Amino acid sequence: MKSTTLSKSRFKLALECPRKLVYATDNRYANTKNTDDLLKSLAEGGHQVGKLAQLMHPGGIEITAETGDEQVIETERLLRQQEVTLFEPTFRHCNLLVRVDVLIKHGNEIKLIEVKSKGFNPETDTFRAIESPIKKEWRPYLYDVAFQNLVLERSHPEWHVTPILMLLDKSAPSSEEGVGVQFQVTYKDRSAHVEVRPGFDPAMLKPPLLRERDVREEVRILRTNPVQTPAGDYGFEDLVEWLAEHLATGQDFPAYPGSQCKKCEFYCDPQEISDTKRCGWAECMESAHQRPMKLARPDTVFGLYKKSAGKLLAPNKLALSEVDIADLTGEETRGAISLKQRHILQVEEARGEGEPIHLERNTLRDALAKWKYPLHFIDFETSRPALPFHKGRKPNEHLLFQFSHHILEEDGRLRHANQCLIADPGVEPSIPIVRALRDVLSGNDGTVVHWWEHEKTVLTDIQKRITASDEPDKDELSAFIDTLVGEQKGQGRLADLGRLVEKTAFFKDTNGRSSIKKVLPAVLSHSECLKQRYGQPIYGSVQMPSLNFPAGWIWLKEVDGNVQDPYNLLGPIPIEDEVLKAIDQGDEEDAGNQSFVANGGAAMVAYAKLQNPVLPETERQQIEDELKRYCELDTLAMVMVYEAVRQWIT
Repeated sequence: MKSTTLSKSRFKLALECPRKLVYATDNRYANTKNTDDLLKSLAEGGHQVGKLAQLMHPGGIEITAETGDEQVIETERLLRQQEVTLFEPTFRHCNLLVRVDVLIKHGNEIKLIEVKSKGFNPETDTFRAIESPIKKEWRPYLYDVAFQNLVLERSHPEWHVTPILMLLDKSAPSSEEGVGVQFQVTYKDRSAHVEVRPGFDPAMLKPPLLRERDVREEVRILRTNPVQTPAGDYGFEDLVEWLAEHLATGQDFPAYPGSQCKKCEFYCDPQEISDTKRCGWAECMESAHQRPMKLARPDTVFGLYKKSAGKLLAPNKLALSEVDIADLTGEETRGAISLKQRHILQVEEARGEGEPIHLERNTLRDALAKWKYPLHFIDFETSRPALPFHKGRKPNEHLLFQFSHHILEEDGRLRHANQCLIADPGVEPSIPIVRALRDVLSGNDGTVVHWWEHEKTVLTDIQKRITASDEPDKDELSAFIDTLVGEQKGQGRLADLGRLVEKTAFFKDTNGRSSIKKVLPAVLSHSECLKQRYGQPIYGSVQMPSLNFPAGWIWLKEVDGNVQDPYNLLGPIPIEDEVLKAIDQGDEEDAGNQSFVANGGAAMVAYAKLQNPVLPETERQQIEDELKRYCELDTLAMVMVYEAVRQWIT
């Protein structure tokens, strides 16, 4: 392994697993986070928040040198001033290297500011935990600051450093309209660049959306307590020294097989491995188990649904087929597929045993018998912008901008009945979307079907906003939401098909999962009734109307005897923006299609792009059309799963 420095990003990576440093410093290894992190940062507004933090420190000087050595030289030159504010200053001590988001120097008094797009409510949130000194969700951020603090103290022992986390204030409503639109992100050479619209002044934001949190005590706690890593527990500074020494001298790190391997980003499927695309996960498994690794990760103990594989790892017991059923722990649940039972079904599938479909038929019959026709299938697309697009909205607050609605009659008639997408710049969509939903669902009291908790969570969140608003129909809208989610924890019209499937159904080739994008292809492969119904050119016709697909659209297609995932049938759209092209080419775990709105995070990016008032109309229309098609398929997918299950239990 080549000699290299220990940066703050590599230190954070090593906390997850020191072996990752081997793969992170060698570009021959596949890294699924390259695109995932980009999408996550865009969806969560990390680049925009960073720019806002700089604007809140007028007079700051940005370090623009290209190489690390040049950045250190430029930083030290500017630090000769008694008072100075620097953006992205770079510090080195021996083999340690950090770039600080914002540094403020007053003589030897230093404020080290790390900026994050994560929200913090000063009225309710805390970094501390009862069961441990620091909450698990905050440790990565605080370890980041602690590492920077250490490097600054060592490179400048004369300084008194105050570490600061600068976080979004979730309790602060935006006092200005269109804050999020003021920051336009462009992407080039895998780097994001933020341009601020002329005339924007962060001083207008009262209260400010970003606030400083002094974390001296939290950093002290982390630096004086053992750090837990897959390689064992270390003192904070001992860990830094150990990692830095290995990197400086080119020493290797051994494999540390454990539960963290389940989500290791240095992974690709066996058929993708080549001299220029290596699989770090497979190499760790080969090293730990002393045998060639030909299995894909889902076919090993790491593929067990919601299971930490650490306790099951043993010599010659890596494949799912090798798991001893007696080693699977958990409670059995009568009439339901418990987590233990789901694991058993996965092991049986890996051994070539069991049926391709396992259903708790009585439980399903009882549940579905309570549903009332016509059935309404709904799906939401939402955003949680870090910097609000609308006055009065808070950072990271739910924003509902789209729904799709299929209606299934008792006699089997199906139509894509309604949809609503509100993405016009400057228009707050959440309440108008709820109003439109009320209008299409109020004609009868049929069951409203959704997948997992997202729709219920969003409706509950927006209901609070509605009751606090001055909307003339707020009481009516709130009462409508009560009919869906249930009043005072009572049963409303909403029925969670996703949770029901997780509780009562297991399908081969889903890796034990219950995501709609996992379940749909499996159901299509095994359901003859779906093959007959959707293998015909009737979707979009008078018999089965659609609002976005042409008449005669065929959803069920086979290639070499295998049913194609319907999401793969949604073709890509022309995208001019380089950042969206990068997302379009990325790999998404649950979405095999090439559309950049292939998941919720990408839909958030799409919505943000639609808020640009100067976006060309042709591009706006293309993005909106793709959002509508994707959302329509989400509700149709639920219909298909329901129809198949209904037929199987009848």
